[in-house]
Amino acid sequence: MSDKQFVKNNTSELGNIMVSKEVVAIIAALETIKVKGVGGISSRHKAGSVDVLPKKDIAKGIEVWMKPGEAAVTISIITDYEVGIFKVAEEVQKKTKNAIEIMTGLKILKINVNVHGVKFKEEAKKIKEKKQKDIKK
Repeated sequence: MSDKQFVKNNTSELGNIMVSKEVVAIIAALETIKVKGVGGISSRHKAGSVDVLPKKDIAKGIEVWMKPGEAAVTISIITDYEVGIFKVAEEVQKKTKNAIEIMTGLKILKINVNVHGVKFKEEAKKIKEKKQKDIKK
């Protein structure tokens, strides 16, 4: 079995259910960007800068650890300046935990949220323009 796969024993005699780490990461990423105040999901720090990932790569800002029946997730985000960072991070934790548990049946041990930066209005315009260019490609 690949280390990217997780096996969940089904209580019935139908067999096993396998959920990959990538699926959990995608669910977490999609729920995270829905939260008001999240400016984007970020990549890891590169020489002091923080990059907002394009929508097609947002799962790369999510780390997932799994063991039988359980998972832990770390999400790297950038918040908008106008909102409270703590409240945004707390909302990300609640929504992603709920979504992953409902969709996969996994028990979520913890959701760590790392805020890597704050996006200001000027930066938001630049990022929006860049996203539009990425979509056109």
